[in-house]
Amino acid sequence: MVLQKAQKMIDNLKERPKDDKKLIAGGIAIIIVVILFFGWAYLFLNKIQNHDQLPEVLSEEQGVSLSEAARQAQQELQQGFSGFDELKTLRDQLGAQQSGNASVQYNESDEVVPLNPQ
Repeated sequence: MVLQKAQKMIDNLKERPKDDKKLIAGGIAIIIVVILFFGWAYLFLNKIQNHDQLPEVLSEEQGVSLSEAARQAQQELQQGFSGFDELKTLRDQLGAQQSGNASVQYNESDEVVPLNPQ
């Protein structure tokens, strides 16, 4: 009975114009997307409400060693960027030279070469 009604509906759709077929197909696609969205939202919110969390993989000992490793990496990075102090000193020296009307230029290795050494 249900199959016969479905078959009649399909036959009825086959006889309709192409625009009607597109409209019906689009409506069915939208309904499917809405159902999937609400299903996903329900499962997502349900998981949040149940406070499902990842199991604690790290023990306290591993956490301590990771924090020590992070501190060591931070110190290495700070030591690696110590060249900024040298650049600031060079910039200050160049500023002092330029204020004394000395001009400078850069050579191929990007070193500053004063044109009017004093």
